Amino acid sequence: MFGMNGMDPSSMAQMLMSADRAPLDNLLKTQRIQLSAEKEAYSQIKGKLQALQDAIKGLNKDGGLSSQSASFSAEGYASATVKSGAANADYQLYVKQLAQADQYSLALNENWAVPAQGTLAITVDGEVLSLDLSALDPASGITGLRDAINQAADNNGVQASLVRSNGQTHLMLTGSRTGASQAMTVTLSGGNGDAAFNELQNAITNKTRLSASQDAVVELGGAGGLQLTSATNTFDGQIDGLSLTVTKAHARDAAGNYTDAPLGLSVATDQAAIGESMKGIVDAYNGLLTEVQKYTQSKEGSSAVLAGDSMARGVLGRLRGTLSNPPAGFSLAELGITTDRHGKLSLDTAAMAKLQENKPGALEGAFTGSNGLLTRLEADLKPYLDRNGTLVQRDRSLQSGLDRIADRQEALDSRMNKVYQRYLAQFTRMQTLAQQMQQTMTMF
Repeated sequence: MFGMNGMDPSSMAQMLMSADRAPLDNLLKTQRIQLSAEKEAYSQIKGKLQALQDAIKGLNKDGGLSSQSASFSAEGYASATVKSGAANADYQLYVKQLAQADQYSLALNENWAVPAQGTLAITVDGEVLSLDLSALDPASGITGLRDAINQAADNNGVQASLVRSNGQTHLMLTGSRTGASQAMTVTLSGGNGDAAFNELQNAITNKTRLSASQDAVVELGGAGGLQLTSATNTFDGQIDGLSLTVTKAHARDAAGNYTDAPLGLSVATDQAAIGESMKGIVDAYNGLLTEVQKYTQSKEGSSAVLAGDSMARGVLGRLRGTLSNPPAGFSLAELGITTDRHGKLSLDTAAMAKLQENKPGALEGAFTGSNGLLTRLEADLKPYLDRNGTLVQRDRSLQSGLDRIADRQEALDSRMNKVYQRYLAQFTRMQTLAQQMQQTMTMF
């Protein structure tokens, strides 16, 4: 009897309802744990794939695979960037002169007014900036002339500025481009002979040339050697695979003879640079390999989260397929990449250096060319990491599965509450009946 044994309807209803729902709760819990584990596993794998993609992009962004470096015998004269196709070599050179732009100073009084008429023409490399002075406000003076030059629609690369000194204002005209072809000419015409026109004409006639346009000149091989010229201070293309930027000219005496030793330039294979360029990529690939194996390879007594999932293995298989198919004419070992029995990569910088020395530019082409290993690896990663890529879709699918389990859990809670209420009503009626029977028995 309920009243006698202490069992109440609520406890009995709860006990029976719990027994009914336990198998369903366990099923939903198992499914939820599995899907959550798969979602986390793919999140970690995606992070490793992203790290590999970033490493490849970072190498390209920083100028590509660095297999060679340039060094100088003295600092301050030049810098150099080694590009694909450069041969290891030693050079001797003098920086004869730096590239310059034309610069003139025109002295005018501070209160100078713009002439009522006239045309100011500034010619640079055959291009003419023609300024109708009558279109300017006379009261704007030298400031208005400066602004009109800088804002002219046909400005051919002339920068105007003002410098004040000793009671005079100097209109500075500076070419925006260096090189001998950028010489500047300034002329004035069409005036009526008024004082303002004459003052501007006199300033042009007596202008001071502060800097003469000229090319940069390098003498390769020493004084009197092969002369290289450039309109800028960068020589790009004159020496295959080398971009040379000069920053200071060598000193010369009154007779024009150099007073210092020539600058030594050495281009050599840099094994340390090779390793540094590729280390991030190799580490990122090995990190991905470890992560995929962690989630796909079962251990004794336990099953891996993605043991039966082919996608994770497919990602790795695709990358391995690319690595096992190096560009024609090369083996992976010749490119300085070795693999162990677990598939992890290692660098052989000595092999890379040997290839670079024997075939300048071949190493960069094999890795970063149009059919290079890294180029193809990046293409392999793209379908997985795109905004609507494979991994994004898999994550959405797993999340949808978790959402469905949450819905089923909610529906189960609602249904089990009704079951509880039914049991509670039944046991409450039984308890009431038992109490009535007990009261009846006490009457006899």
